[in-house]
Amino acid sequence: MKSTSFRYVDSVLQLLIYTTVVVASPNPWNSYIHSPASRYVKPASVHSHSGSPSVISDDARPRHISLGAGDQISLDFGIEVGGWISLNANINNSTNASAPQFSLAFAESPAFANRSISDDTGSTPAQNWDQALNVTLSPGSDFYRIPEERFRGGFRFLMIHAFEKVEISNVTCEIGFAPQTKDLRNYGGHFYTPDDDMLVRAWYAGAYTVQTNIAPRKTGRWLPQVRPGWAYNNSIGVGESILVDGAKRDRAVWPGDLGIQGVTAALALGADGLTSVKNALETLFYYQNSTTGRFPFAGPATGSFRSGAQSDTYHAWSLIAIFNYAIFVSDEAWLMHHWTNITRGIDFITAALDDNEYGLHNQTQPNDWARQGGGGYNSALNALDYHALTSFANLASALSKNTIILCQATQWATASKRLKKSYNALLWSDELSLYHDNQTTTLTPQDGNALALLYNLTTSSAQASRLSASLTKFWTPLGPVTPELPDTISPLISSVEVLAHFAANEPLRALNLTRTLWTYLLDSPLMTGSTLAEGISANGSLYYRGNAGYKNDASYTSLSHGWSSGPSIALSQHVAGLEIVAWRRWRFRPAPAGLKSVNAGFDSPLGRFAVAWEVLGAETGCFDFVANVTTATGTEGSLELPWVCRSVVLDGQPLADTHVYGGGTKKLEAKSCL
Repeated sequence: MKSTSFRYVDSVLQLLIYTTVVVASPNPWNSYIHSPASRYVKPASVHSHSGSPSVISDDARPRHISLGAGDQISLDFGIEVGGWISLNANINNSTNASAPQFSLAFAESPAFANRSISDDTGSTPAQNWDQALNVTLSPGSDFYRIPEERFRGGFRFLMIHAFEKVEISNVTCEIGFAPQTKDLRNYGGHFYTPDDDMLVRAWYAGAYTVQTNIAPRKTGRWLPQVRPGWAYNNSIGVGESILVDGAKRDRAVWPGDLGIQGVTAALALGADGLTSVKNALETLFYYQNSTTGRFPFAGPATGSFRSGAQSDTYHAWSLIAIFNYAIFVSDEAWLMHHWTNITRGIDFITAALDDNEYGLHNQTQPNDWARQGGGGYNSALNALDYHALTSFANLASALSKNTIILCQATQWATASKRLKKSYNALLWSDELSLYHDNQTTTLTPQDGNALALLYNLTTSSAQASRLSASLTKFWTPLGPVTPELPDTISPLISSVEVLAHFAANEPLRALNLTRTLWTYLLDSPLMTGSTLAEGISANGSLYYRGNAGYKNDASYTSLSHGWSSGPSIALSQHVAGLEIVAWRRWRFRPAPAGLKSVNAGFDSPLGRFAVAWEVLGAETGCFDFVANVTTATGTEGSLELPWVCRSVVLDGQPLADTHVYGGGTKKLEAKSCL
């Protein structure tokens, strides 16, 4: 549910509040932005309490709190926040100045907002070290700010437990995320439709989730975990603001996450979002194995990095994230600077392809997003490899006349064609209309099938349509339960599936999935209401992964995880329909799916991209369509309407060729469409 109790308005509206003048926002989508207007945020309300605390409030906002020994109060910031807490405390009647007078604890979910201990963030939750921060102050009135290393990356609730009488005021969270962003509400992108409030909320929840995942470099967690408590002053990677997987934890670079959240950052958060993606990629380049070309499974502030764990799928995700960034910024100098690294990364894939028979990658390092199974000619791995090969083959062909690079393009394209042929021959089940997990199992996974559909491993539109329909076999009233991780609903893989249904020209199915799962992620009383969870169990609880790594500790599950932001991408690129698809190339292909109007756009280093379209007369069956499409100078693209129309006119002239050159705003009008 969108919070209304913690809303900031601009200075003009603040002036007008006292004269009761109603002023409409110039952009209706601004009201959906969760980002605070200031880096210094105060609690919006009191969530709950125990004992007999006394609270003086201003418009529900707690201003002064009096606690007796044993009293506890839970303060609600109304949205996910993160950073450093400061406050004023008066302990004039302290009986023991050397003992702690009160403690601070943090929680993301309302389910844990009544405890006196924090959400677990350590790698071994059962050891129960990550509890609360005890505060000891000198007698009198004192200002307190939690130590720099006690940074908390993601929480909505602050729990204060008193060991003796204390008076507290001026509780403030100093926002730590997106450290280089001056105005947290000044997004580079937007999405809006008046026809479906939930879709707009999902877009902005995805955007805010990713913004909370942009971390200052020195706020990674230390592992093994410190005893007792926590320390978040480890170096995450290269650069001062880095896109990490989650606000609360792991707070580290993970390539699989970047495949989704990196695109969301680019579409929603503009230049600062792109900087955080670039720094995450530079971290991967820095730690790439110079001998094998393998990219790391995770960034340095993780146990997986320290243990030397490797992943075949996350290596491919690294290349996909690099490609996504490269075409969005079209920075040839940056791309050529890293071309040797990229080539080594692709060589790692081609060297792993079976030359003797299939031309498929035999998975030897099955570490992944938490799924079970894997190994063999894994369908998810080979779909990711296929997309990496085809993407860079096309990029190399379009970008360079260099003979060596053009030769690489040919080799990569040849390998991808062979892979696709064998993929279908070996893994496709015509009976089930699904791909198997590998050649030795009957398991048909959500991830391998969604990735195959998204990345065009199918050989015909009919096969793609069958696969799209078969993916719904995994659907439940809350969302798809993944066969490869039983009892789990994964917003990461479901994000891939949403995008895959659009790729299969099934927009209604894609939006049905979005409305099902993301409504729950937004409106469940377990959630923050402003950010998107890492995952849930099949019954909707926060026991994501259960015994598979999280030791049945629901408070360990992250409730602000950028890999869950797939609908933000889908709504911008497929419903609004404007997408950068290659080097300085874009495509406009809208998918209204029952919506009557959409307004969307995003900033890029190339220039502004935006679209506002409207469907007219759809209730009659035959409709008209009008769109204003803005693209950057120096680009080119295609206009692709998914209907048969009696006439299509661009800037008053009949559209003779769907290929057009970018620059400025063009008006597209289609009449009598079916």
